[in-house]
Amino acid sequence: MKGLFKLSTLAISVFAASQVGAIELYNNEGTVVNMTGAIAAQVSKYDYDESTIIGNPAGLDYNSDATHIEDPGSYFGFDVTHTIGKWSALARLEWDVNFGTKTDINADFTEQEALSDRITYAGFRHEDFGSVTIGRQESPYMKTDKGYYAYWAGGLNMMQSDELGSRRSPNTIVWQHDFDNLYVGLQYQAKRSVDNIKFGNGLNFGSFLVGGEFDGTELKYGPAIQIDDGFGAAVTYTFDTATYVAVSYNQANGINGKMYDYLSEGDYGVTQSGNITATDADIKQYAIAIEQHLMDGALSLSARFEQFEAKDGLNAFDSSTHNFGLGANLYVSESVRIYGGYEMAKETDNKTDSTTSEVSMFNIGTAWAPVPWGEVYLESYTDDLKLNKAANYTTGEIGAESKGTHFFLGAAVFF
Repeated sequence: MKGLFKLSTLAISVFAASQVGAIELYNNEGTVVNMTGAIAAQVSKYDYDESTIIGNPAGLDYNSDATHIEDPGSYFGFDVTHTIGKWSALARLEWDVNFGTKTDINADFTEQEALSDRITYAGFRHEDFGSVTIGRQESPYMKTDKGYYAYWAGGLNMMQSDELGSRRSPNTIVWQHDFDNLYVGLQYQAKRSVDNIKFGNGLNFGSFLVGGEFDGTELKYGPAIQIDDGFGAAVTYTFDTATYVAVSYNQANGINGKMYDYLSEGDYGVTQSGNITATDADIKQYAIAIEQHLMDGALSLSARFEQFEAKDGLNAFDSSTHNFGLGANLYVSESVRIYGGYEMAKETDNKTDSTTSEVSMFNIGTAWAPVPWGEVYLESYTDDLKLNKAANYTTGEIGAESKGTHFFLGAAVFF
Protein backbone atom coordinates (compact mmCIF):
# COMPACT_ATOMS: atom_id res chain seq x y z
CA MET A 1 0.00 0.00 0.00
CA LYS A 2 2.86 2.35 -0.57
CA GLY A 3 0.72 4.56 -2.75
CA LEU A 4 -1.63 5.09 0.17
CA PHE A 5 0.65 5.06 3.15
CA LYS A 6 3.60 6.97 1.86
CA LEU A 7 4.30 10.04 3.95
CA SER A 8 6.03 13.16 2.76
CA THR A 9 9.64 12.47 1.74
CA LEU A 10 9.72 9.04 3.31
CA ALA A 11 8.05 10.23 6.50
CA ILE A 12 10.76 11.46 8.78
CA SER A 13 13.62 10.43 6.56
CA VAL A 14 14.04 14.18 6.20
CA PHE A 15 14.75 14.34 9.92
CA ALA A 16 17.54 11.81 9.66
CA ALA A 17 18.69 12.87 6.22
CA SER A 18 19.15 16.43 7.44
CA GLN A 19 22.36 15.11 8.92
CA VAL A 20 23.57 14.40 5.37
CA GLY A 21 24.05 16.74 2.42
CA ALA A 22 22.82 16.07 -1.10
CA ILE A 23 25.19 14.43 -3.57
CA GLU A 24 26.75 17.16 -5.69
CA LEU A 25 27.03 15.87 -9.25
CA TYR A 26 28.17 19.06 -10.98
CA ASN A 27 29.29 22.57 -9.96
CA ASN A 28 30.77 24.95 -12.52
CA GLU A 29 30.31 28.62 -13.45
CA GLY A 30 27.15 29.09 -11.39
CA THR A 31 25.47 25.84 -12.42
CA VAL A 32 24.92 23.23 -9.71
CA VAL A 33 23.32 19.77 -10.06
CA ASN A 34 22.49 17.83 -6.86
CA MET A 35 20.96 14.42 -6.33
CA THR A 36 18.75 13.71 -3.30
CA GLY A 37 16.50 10.88 -2.20
CA ALA A 38 15.78 8.03 0.18
CA ILE A 39 15.44 4.31 -0.54
CA ALA A 40 13.91 2.07 2.12
CA ALA A 41 12.34 -1.35 2.58
CA GLN A 42 10.85 -3.11 5.57
CA VAL A 43 9.35 -6.36 6.81
CA SER A 44 5.86 -5.62 8.16
CA LYS A 45 3.60 -7.66 10.42
CA TYR A 46 0.02 -6.47 11.03
CA ASP A 47 -2.65 -7.62 13.43
CA TYR A 48 -5.92 -6.09 12.20
CA ASP A 49 -9.08 -8.03 13.02
CA GLU A 50 -10.36 -10.16 10.16
CA SER A 51 -13.88 -8.82 10.73
CA THR A 52 -12.73 -5.53 9.14
CA ILE A 53 -12.00 -4.81 5.49
CA ILE A 54 -8.41 -4.05 6.54
CA GLY A 55 -7.76 -7.43 8.11
CA ASN A 56 -10.01 -9.76 6.08
CA PRO A 57 -8.34 -11.87 3.35
CA ALA A 58 -11.12 -10.83 0.98
CA GLY A 59 -10.30 -7.20 1.78
CA LEU A 60 -6.79 -5.88 2.34
CA ASP A 61 -5.47 -8.95 4.21
CA TYR A 62 -3.54 -7.07 6.93
CA ASN A 63 -3.87 -9.67 9.67
CA SER A 64 -1.51 -11.78 11.77
CA ASP A 65 -1.44 -14.59 9.16
CA ALA A 66 0.50 -12.52 6.61
CA THR A 67 3.97 -10.98 6.54
CA HIS A 68 4.66 -8.23 4.00
CA ILE A 69 7.68 -6.64 2.39
CA GLU A 70 6.93 -2.96 1.94
CA ASP A 71 8.37 0.30 0.72
CA PRO A 72 7.44 3.17 3.08
CA GLY A 73 8.03 5.84 0.43
CA SER A 74 11.27 5.58 -1.56
CA TYR A 75 12.12 8.38 -4.00
CA PHE A 76 15.03 10.14 -5.69
CA GLY A 77 15.48 13.31 -7.69
CA PHE A 78 17.74 15.97 -9.15
CA ASP A 79 17.96 19.71 -8.40
CA VAL A 80 19.41 22.01 -11.04
CA THR A 81 20.20 25.69 -10.37
CA HIS A 82 22.02 28.29 -12.42
CA THR A 83 22.86 31.53 -10.61
CA ILE A 84 23.83 34.91 -12.03
CA GLY A 85 24.05 37.67 -9.45
CA LYS A 86 20.87 37.69 -7.35
CA TRP A 87 18.91 35.62 -9.89
CA SER A 88 18.73 31.84 -10.11
CA ALA A 89 17.00 29.54 -12.59
CA LEU A 90 15.50 26.47 -10.86
CA ALA A 91 14.40 23.01 -11.95
CA ARG A 92 13.59 19.80 -10.07
CA LEU A 93 12.89 16.30 -11.36
CA GLU A 94 11.85 13.71 -8.75
CA TRP A 95 10.37 10.20 -8.98
CA ASP A 96 8.69 7.75 -6.64
CA VAL A 97 10.36 4.34 -6.65
CA ASN A 98 7.66 1.65 -6.82
CA PHE A 99 8.79 -1.72 -5.50
CA GLY A 100 5.68 -3.40 -6.93
CA THR A 101 4.94 -5.26 -3.69
CA LYS A 102 1.61 -6.86 -2.85
CA THR A 103 0.95 -4.00 -0.47
CA ASP A 104 1.07 -1.33 -3.15
CA ILE A 105 -2.70 -0.84 -3.32
CA ASN A 106 -2.53 1.51 -6.28
CA ALA A 107 -1.56 -1.52 -8.37
CA ASP A 108 -5.17 -2.68 -7.97
CA PHE A 109 -6.44 0.42 -9.78
CA THR A 110 -3.67 1.81 -11.99
CA GLU A 111 -0.78 0.32 -13.89
CA GLN A 112 2.34 0.68 -11.76
CA GLU A 113 5.71 1.46 -13.26
CA ALA A 114 9.09 1.21 -11.53
CA LEU A 115 9.26 5.02 -11.48
CA SER A 116 6.39 7.50 -11.35
CA ASP A 117 6.33 11.29 -11.34
CA ARG A 118 6.58 12.85 -7.91
CA ILE A 119 7.84 16.39 -8.49
CA THR A 120 8.55 18.21 -11.75
CA TYR A 121 8.86 22.00 -11.79
CA ALA A 122 10.79 24.93 -13.22
CA GLY A 123 11.07 28.54 -12.14
CA PHE A 124 13.18 31.45 -10.95
CA ARG A 125 14.41 32.82 -7.64
CA HIS A 126 15.60 36.27 -6.57
CA GLU A 127 17.49 36.74 -3.31
CA ASP A 128 15.26 39.64 -2.23
CA PHE A 129 11.86 38.63 -3.61
CA GLY A 130 11.73 34.83 -3.30
CA SER A 131 11.00 32.12 -5.88
CA VAL A 132 8.19 31.36 -8.31
CA THR A 133 7.91 27.79 -9.62
CA ILE A 134 5.40 26.08 -11.91
CA GLY A 135 4.59 22.36 -12.22
CA ARG A 136 3.99 19.35 -9.96
CA GLN A 137 5.48 20.34 -6.62
CA GLU A 138 5.27 20.19 -2.86
CA SER A 139 2.70 22.51 -1.32
CA PRO A 140 3.53 25.16 1.31
CA TYR A 141 0.90 23.28 3.37
CA MET A 142 3.59 20.67 4.06
CA LYS A 143 5.32 23.13 6.39
CA THR A 144 2.99 21.80 9.11
CA ASP A 145 4.13 18.20 8.48
CA LYS A 146 5.86 17.97 11.85
CA GLY A 147 6.21 15.50 14.67
CA TYR A 148 6.28 12.18 12.87
CA TYR A 149 9.69 10.79 13.69
CA ALA A 150 8.82 7.24 12.61
CA TYR A 151 9.11 5.93 9.05
CA TRP A 152 5.85 4.02 9.14
CA ALA A 153 3.91 4.43 12.34
CA GLY A 154 3.59 8.21 12.32
CA GLY A 155 1.45 10.59 10.34
CA LEU A 156 -1.36 8.10 9.80
CA ASN A 157 -4.12 10.63 10.34
CA MET A 158 -2.97 13.54 8.21
CA MET A 159 -5.66 14.46 5.68
CA GLN A 160 -3.07 15.50 3.11
CA SER A 161 -3.52 14.67 -0.55
CA ASP A 162 -1.41 14.91 -3.68
CA GLU A 163 -4.56 15.22 -5.76
CA LEU A 164 -6.15 18.00 -3.69
CA GLY A 165 -2.98 20.05 -3.44
CA SER A 166 -2.11 19.84 0.24
CA ARG A 167 0.85 17.50 -0.31
CA ARG A 168 1.89 17.63 -3.98
CA SER A 169 -0.22 18.45 -6.99
CA PRO A 170 0.26 18.89 -10.74
CA ASN A 171 -0.57 22.19 -12.44
CA THR A 172 0.41 24.42 -9.51
CA ILE A 173 2.18 27.76 -9.11
CA VAL A 174 4.07 28.41 -5.86
CA TRP A 175 5.66 31.62 -4.59
CA GLN A 176 7.72 31.32 -1.42
CA HIS A 177 10.36 33.30 0.42
CA ASP A 178 12.35 33.20 3.64
CA PHE A 179 12.55 36.53 5.46
CA ASP A 180 15.26 35.53 7.96
CA ASN A 181 13.27 33.53 10.58
CA LEU A 182 9.93 34.07 8.79
CA TYR A 183 8.75 31.92 5.86
CA VAL A 184 5.73 32.75 3.66
CA GLY A 185 4.41 30.52 0.89
CA LEU A 186 1.42 30.87 -1.48
CA GLN A 187 0.06 28.32 -3.96
CA TYR A 188 -2.48 28.33 -6.79
CA GLN A 189 -3.82 25.03 -8.21
CA ALA A 190 -5.08 25.05 -11.79
CA LYS A 191 -7.68 22.74 -13.35
CA ARG A 192 -6.68 19.05 -13.33
CA SER A 193 -7.96 15.48 -13.70
CA VAL A 194 -7.10 12.60 -11.34
CA ASP A 195 -7.82 8.86 -11.33
CA ASN A 196 -8.25 8.67 -7.55
CA ILE A 197 -8.08 10.82 -4.42
CA LYS A 198 -6.21 9.68 -1.33
CA PHE A 199 -6.79 11.23 2.08
CA GLY A 200 -4.32 10.60 4.85
CA ASN A 201 -2.75 7.18 4.56
CA GLY A 202 -6.03 5.48 3.64
CA LEU A 203 -5.43 2.45 5.88
CA ASN A 204 -6.98 2.80 9.33
CA PHE A 205 -8.12 6.34 8.74
CA GLY A 206 -8.95 8.50 5.77
CA SER A 207 -10.39 7.35 2.45
CA PHE A 208 -9.31 6.08 -0.92
CA LEU A 209 -11.69 7.34 -3.61
CA VAL A 210 -11.36 5.61 -6.99
CA GLY A 211 -12.74 7.28 -10.08
CA GLY A 212 -15.71 5.10 -11.11
CA GLU A 213 -18.55 3.20 -9.44
CA PHE A 214 -19.53 -0.30 -8.29
CA ASP A 215 -22.45 -1.56 -10.38
CA GLY A 216 -23.39 -4.49 -8.15
CA THR A 217 -21.05 -6.90 -9.91
CA GLU A 218 -17.73 -5.16 -10.38
CA LEU A 219 -16.01 -1.81 -9.97
CA LYS A 220 -16.17 0.17 -13.21
CA TYR A 221 -13.28 2.64 -13.46
CA GLY A 222 -13.44 6.13 -14.93
CA PRO A 223 -14.02 8.67 -16.17
CA ALA A 224 -11.41 10.72 -14.30
CA ILE A 225 -12.36 12.97 -11.40
CA GLN A 226 -12.30 16.67 -12.34
CA ILE A 227 -11.01 19.42 -10.02
CA ASP A 228 -11.52 23.04 -11.13
CA ASP A 229 -8.94 24.91 -9.06
CA GLY A 230 -7.70 25.65 -5.55
CA PHE A 231 -5.20 27.54 -3.45
CA GLY A 232 -3.05 27.20 -0.36
CA ALA A 233 -0.80 29.19 1.96
CA ALA A 234 1.58 28.72 4.86
CA VAL A 235 3.42 30.92 7.34
CA THR A 236 6.17 29.71 9.65
CA TYR A 237 8.43 31.35 12.20
CA THR A 238 11.51 29.99 13.94
CA PHE A 239 12.21 31.67 17.27
CA ASP A 240 15.68 32.11 18.74
CA THR A 241 14.64 29.62 21.42
CA ALA A 242 14.76 26.85 18.76
CA THR A 243 10.95 26.86 18.58
CA TYR A 244 9.30 26.31 15.21
CA VAL A 245 5.65 27.34 14.62
CA ALA A 246 3.72 26.78 11.37
CA VAL A 247 0.18 27.53 10.19
CA SER A 248 -1.16 26.37 6.81
CA TYR A 249 -4.38 26.36 4.78
CA ASN A 250 -5.49 24.54 1.63
CA GLN A 251 -8.66 24.53 -0.47
CA ALA A 252 -9.75 22.63 -3.59
CA ASN A 253 -12.83 23.77 -5.51
CA GLY A 254 -15.26 22.31 -8.02
CA ILE A 255 -14.66 18.58 -7.53
CA ASN A 256 -16.87 16.59 -9.92
CA GLY A 257 -17.16 12.91 -10.78
CA LYS A 258 -18.31 9.47 -9.73
CA MET A 259 -16.16 7.77 -7.10
CA TYR A 260 -16.08 4.62 -5.04
CA ASP A 261 -14.77 4.81 -1.46
CA TYR A 262 -12.69 1.67 -1.01
CA LEU A 263 -12.89 1.85 2.79
CA SER A 264 -16.37 3.29 3.21
CA GLU A 265 -19.77 1.74 3.83
CA GLY A 266 -20.34 -1.88 2.90
CA ASP A 267 -18.07 -4.66 1.71
CA TYR A 268 -16.00 -3.94 -1.36
CA GLY A 269 -17.47 -6.07 -4.15
CA VAL A 270 -20.65 -6.85 -2.18
CA THR A 271 -22.68 -3.65 -1.80
CA GLN A 272 -22.96 -0.39 -3.70
CA SER A 273 -23.09 1.83 -0.63
CA GLY A 274 -19.53 3.09 -1.22
CA ASN A 275 -20.58 4.89 -4.41
CA ILE A 276 -20.21 8.68 -4.24
CA THR A 277 -21.15 11.31 -6.80
CA ALA A 278 -19.47 14.68 -6.27
CA THR A 279 -21.04 17.76 -7.80
CA ASP A 280 -19.12 21.01 -7.42
CA ALA A 281 -17.77 19.73 -4.10
CA ASP A 282 -15.19 21.70 -2.11
CA ILE A 283 -12.66 20.75 0.54
CA LYS A 284 -11.10 23.10 3.07
CA GLN A 285 -8.36 22.22 5.53
CA TYR A 286 -5.98 23.95 7.91
CA ALA A 287 -3.23 22.77 10.22
CA ILE A 288 -1.17 24.18 13.08
CA ALA A 289 2.14 22.69 14.17
CA ILE A 290 4.83 23.46 16.74
CA GLU A 291 8.22 21.84 17.28
CA GLN A 292 10.72 22.52 20.06
CA HIS A 293 14.38 21.49 19.96
CA LEU A 294 16.22 20.99 23.24
CA MET A 295 19.61 19.72 24.43
CA ASP A 296 21.40 21.26 21.42
CA GLY A 297 19.01 19.47 19.08
CA ALA A 298 19.34 16.02 20.64
CA LEU A 299 15.71 16.16 21.84
CA SER A 300 12.76 17.24 19.68
CA LEU A 301 9.14 17.58 20.83
CA SER A 302 6.23 18.44 18.59
CA ALA A 303 2.46 18.74 18.28
CA ARG A 304 0.09 19.10 15.34
CA PHE A 305 -3.65 19.79 14.90
CA GLU A 306 -5.60 19.62 11.64
CA GLN A 307 -9.20 20.31 10.62
CA PHE A 308 -10.63 19.00 7.33
CA GLU A 309 -14.02 19.86 5.78
CA ALA A 310 -15.59 18.20 2.71
CA LYS A 311 -18.92 19.43 1.37
CA ASP A 312 -20.79 18.55 -1.82
CA GLY A 313 -22.52 21.21 -3.89
CA LEU A 314 -25.78 19.20 -3.93
CA ASN A 315 -25.40 18.10 -0.29
CA ALA A 316 -24.64 14.49 -1.20
CA PHE A 317 -22.05 14.55 1.59
CA ASP A 318 -20.94 16.94 4.31
CA SER A 319 -18.21 15.76 6.67
CA SER A 320 -15.69 17.15 9.16
CA THR A 321 -12.51 15.52 10.37
CA HIS A 322 -10.09 16.62 13.04
CA ASN A 323 -6.85 14.97 14.04
CA PHE A 324 -4.18 15.61 16.63
CA GLY A 325 -0.70 14.23 17.17
CA LEU A 326 2.22 14.44 19.61
CA GLY A 327 5.74 13.27 18.88
CA ALA A 328 9.16 13.02 20.52
CA ASN A 329 12.62 12.08 19.23
CA LEU A 330 15.77 11.65 21.35
CA TYR A 331 19.32 10.91 20.21
CA VAL A 332 20.82 8.81 22.99
CA SER A 333 24.13 8.81 21.08
CA GLU A 334 25.38 10.14 17.77
CA SER A 335 24.14 7.03 15.98
CA VAL A 336 21.15 5.81 18.03
CA ARG A 337 17.78 7.48 18.52
CA ILE A 338 14.49 6.51 20.11
CA TYR A 339 11.14 8.03 19.22
CA GLY A 340 7.45 7.76 19.89
CA GLY A 341 4.13 9.46 19.51
CA TYR A 342 0.38 9.57 20.02
CA GLU A 343 -2.29 10.30 17.42
CA MET A 344 -6.05 10.46 17.27
CA ALA A 345 -8.59 11.31 14.58
CA LYS A 346 -12.35 11.48 14.30
CA GLU A 347 -14.58 11.90 11.25
CA THR A 348 -18.13 13.21 11.64
CA ASP A 349 -21.02 13.05 9.15
CA ASN A 350 -22.50 16.54 9.55
CA LYS A 351 -25.75 15.53 7.84
CA THR A 352 -26.59 12.96 10.52
CA ASP A 353 -24.33 14.31 13.30
CA SER A 354 -22.81 10.85 13.66
CA THR A 355 -19.25 9.55 13.89
CA THR A 356 -18.15 7.83 10.68
CA SER A 357 -14.80 6.54 11.90
CA GLU A 358 -12.27 7.20 14.64
CA VAL A 359 -8.85 5.95 15.62
CA SER A 360 -6.28 6.43 18.36
CA MET A 361 -2.76 5.04 18.32
CA PHE A 362 0.57 4.97 20.12
CA ASN A 363 3.86 4.31 18.36
CA ILE A 364 7.41 3.68 19.51
CA GLY A 365 10.61 2.92 17.67
CA THR A 366 14.39 2.95 17.66
CA ALA A 367 16.90 3.47 14.87
CA TRP A 368 20.63 2.88 14.55
CA ALA A 369 22.73 4.73 11.99
CA PRO A 370 25.88 2.68 11.31
CA VAL A 371 26.77 5.33 8.71
CA PRO A 372 25.66 9.01 8.54
CA TRP A 373 23.56 8.34 5.44
CA GLY A 374 21.49 5.36 6.57
CA GLU A 375 19.50 3.81 9.42
CA VAL A 376 18.25 0.41 10.50
CA TYR A 377 14.96 0.75 12.40
CA LEU A 378 12.50 -1.25 14.49
CA GLU A 379 9.02 0.19 15.05
CA SER A 380 5.68 -0.75 16.51
CA TYR A 381 2.32 0.89 16.89
CA THR A 382 -0.85 -0.08 18.73
CA ASP A 383 -4.13 1.31 17.45
CA ASP A 384 -7.83 1.23 18.32
CA LEU A 385 -9.89 1.55 15.16
CA LYS A 386 -13.65 1.99 14.73
CA LEU A 387 -15.19 1.88 11.24
CA ASN A 388 -18.74 2.73 12.24
CA LYS A 389 -20.20 2.62 8.72
CA ALA A 390 -18.24 -0.26 7.23
CA ALA A 391 -19.55 -3.80 7.11
CA ASN A 392 -18.39 -6.38 9.66
CA TYR A 393 -17.08 -9.31 7.62
CA THR A 394 -17.96 -11.78 10.40
CA THR A 395 -21.52 -10.76 11.27
CA GLY A 396 -22.53 -8.79 8.19
CA GLU A 397 -23.68 -5.93 10.40
CA ILE A 398 -22.61 -2.33 9.86
CA GLY A 399 -19.86 -1.33 12.26
CA ALA A 400 -16.41 -2.91 12.60
CA GLU A 401 -13.75 -2.44 15.25
CA SER A 402 -10.15 -3.59 15.53
CA LYS A 403 -7.45 -3.31 18.17
CA GLY A 404 -3.99 -4.50 17.28
CA THR A 405 -0.24 -4.10 17.61
CA HIS A 406 1.83 -3.98 14.43
CA PHE A 407 5.61 -4.37 13.91
CA PHE A 408 8.08 -3.12 11.29
CA LEU A 409 11.78 -3.90 10.75
CA GLY A 410 13.54 -2.06 7.96
CA ALA A 411 16.44 -0.07 6.61
CA ALA A 412 16.68 3.29 4.85
CA VAL A 413 19.50 4.93 2.90
CA PHE A 414 19.55 8.73 2.33
CA PHE A 415 21.40 10.76 -0.24
